[in-house]
Amino acid sequence: MRKLFSNGSIVIPLLLFASMFTRARGAEEATTADFFVAANGDDRWSGRLAKPNEAHTDGPFATLACARDAVRELKKNSSKRDIVVRIRGGLYRLNETLVFSLEDSAPKGGTITYAAYKNETPILSSGVPVRDWRKLREYPMHLPAAARGKVWVAELPQGLDRFFTLYDGPERLPGARGEGFAPAESADKITYPDKFTFPTGAMRNWPDLKDAELLVIPTADYEMSILPLASVDENNRVATTLTPASRPIGKVKFVPISAWVENVLEVLDLPGEWVVSTSERKVYLWPRGEKPGGNIVAPKLTELVRVEGKIDYDGPRDEPVRGLIFRGLTFSHAERYQWQGYTGWGLQHHWEMFDRPTATLRFRGAEHCIVQACRFTATSGTAIRLDLHCQKNRIVDNEISHIGGVGLLLAGYGPGTKDLNKQNEVINNWIHHTGEIHWASPAVMVWQSGENRIANNLINYAPYSGITLSTRAGWNPKNPTADRTVRWSEIGDFQKPPDWYERERFMHARKNVVERNDIHDVMETMGDGDGVYISGTGGGNMIRQNYIHHCDSDGMADGIRCDDDQNETIIEGNIIFRTRCIGQGICSKGVNHIVNNIVADLLPSRRPIRPERIVRGYIGLEVNPVTGSRIERNIIVSRQNAYPAMIQDRRYGTGGEPSLRDCKADNNLYFCLDDPAWGRKHLEKEQPFGVETHSLAVNPLFVDFEKGDLRLKPGSPAMKLGFQPIEISAVGLLPGHPHYRH
Repeated sequence: MRKLFSNGSIVIPLLLFASMFTRARGAEEATTADFFVAANGDDRWSGRLAKPNEAHTDGPFATLACARDAVRELKKNSSKRDIVVRIRGGLYRLNETLVFSLEDSAPKGGTITYAAYKNETPILSSGVPVRDWRKLREYPMHLPAAARGKVWVAELPQGLDRFFTLYDGPERLPGARGEGFAPAESADKITYPDKFTFPTGAMRNWPDLKDAELLVIPTADYEMSILPLASVDENNRVATTLTPASRPIGKVKFVPISAWVENVLEVLDLPGEWVVSTSERKVYLWPRGEKPGGNIVAPKLTELVRVEGKIDYDGPRDEPVRGLIFRGLTFSHAERYQWQGYTGWGLQHHWEMFDRPTATLRFRGAEHCIVQACRFTATSGTAIRLDLHCQKNRIVDNEISHIGGVGLLLAGYGPGTKDLNKQNEVINNWIHHTGEIHWASPAVMVWQSGENRIANNLINYAPYSGITLSTRAGWNPKNPTADRTVRWSEIGDFQKPPDWYERERFMHARKNVVERNDIHDVMETMGDGDGVYISGTGGGNMIRQNYIHHCDSDGMADGIRCDDDQNETIIEGNIIFRTRCIGQGICSKGVNHIVNNIVADLLPSRRPIRPERIVRGYIGLEVNPVTGSRIERNIIVSRQNAYPAMIQDRRYGTGGEPSLRDCKADNNLYFCLDDPAWGRKHLEKEQPFGVETHSLAVNPLFVDFEKGDLRLKPGSPAMKLGFQPIEISAVGLLPGHPHYRH
């Protein structure tokens, strides 16, 4: 079903896909508004809704920019507090980023709403149509034999010198990619971030090398770089990149195949693949059907919409935009941002970049703004960013899917005294199929942002971690390129390296509440990550009542991990069930509190068992000091006795092995289905040292363990230990979301 509007644009099939979401939640029932926008409107008109059978001499605007400007004028001449712009269904192509600035703030105490018209789906896109395809009759020398007679070619659209992603309506087409390989050991046995040795035949000095990109997981299972290539020496099997990767390039512990080359004609060998040639200004495509479809577009912008206040980066105060609401809109076809050259500006392990235009919808200086019942899909970068000064904003009831990078990013100012990203809400969103291009992308990332509530989200089908809280940064002022986000002018000089409690006042990802999120099928690609990851944040974070389950990883993955430089976190009331990894259910490095959780059945559940894929333990203490940690009222159930209930392991550095005996550990329940002695052995080992005094090694009496019903039957011994029931029905999407399931 396609409808041709008077401006000649075609509503792509994405409209039908998005409309199911919009009709369920996206539009208010009212159809009245101050201004209207329609794809067949005209910016010379008044912006009012044309009446039926009225001659087309007046009516809605054609663009949101014109509606925005009309709102500015209305504010000057009216005392209205609440202003509404309604947007009719259809496709709105943006040639430049739509910016809302201070003059677009709502009147004091009011709101300005940009909402979908009732039961209609407006789509914002920067996709530029790629047209006039013709079938290749003469073949480039390096085109594979399998592709000959199958490939079509088109000129690059006017105004685009290069693009990095290509879409056929709502579907991202895969770039031509060569066979993956693992970098080989170099002759000098040294690894470099911009040079590596490759196996024989894995790479060639291709004629179109300058257009090629290297996708690589460097010597860290939790990072990924996409790099332009500089040269390939086939004789010595050495390749160099124009810019360095985030780490030296070499063998990766948990990812056996870690490097791929894209955008080379010689590897265009499968239906759906494409290659851009900048020298020829052409794009080559092997379509999945008989010929290319009519909805193929190349994205032009990395940001579709930006809300931007007055940012005084070096000063103490900013002036934010206030009171904007976006409701029922679909955002699509934004380009991924090129990260090269921003050394020191990565957020923790280059999971995103600091203060960069990487998101389809970006807030940079905003308060009391709302994004509700919108859809973000078929886009190549991050979906939503809340940057620098962002407070009391709400991201609710949305769907974020098929995104190239992070689903949602909250990123404040770097470590220092300027703490202005806080008290935001991320509630009742379905976030899935994220990180499709940049795999090392958490579905939700909170960096230097505190007092936020992240609740009742459904997060699934992600290549990396589900939710990340972080302020991890380099604390070495003598090496400014290591971490440029640190605000040394505010921190001053330390006479000696500061400990966590001295630095904690500069670490602003504090006092976040992460609760009632349903997280499953994450960590599908990367070799190290978690359901919920928290590191270097400052204290007071609460991770509670989340359900983390059925995550099947080949690598080092925990259900919940308090990683390096992390203290004073409360992990309470969570269920971690049937995750599979080389890791633990809950991992703690530092003084953190693990209370009233269920960690059960950490074994393979869906894929064949491989010997190296093991569970290290159910709860892990990994780094000293742990003194003062509370480990109380947890239920730990194992199917086999092959894995320990607790591990105490100093894996690096000095300071000795952390010990459960330094914690307040009691009233826990341990049970193994295959070996009743499993829990008793743990208790017999620890009780002589004054811990686990009242803990039990008995069956907790779940309602139906095999079917995953972990409610407790009446008379459960866990209740006698003070265990508080976890209400699983309160976890995940709330009623009213179109994808809510009882």
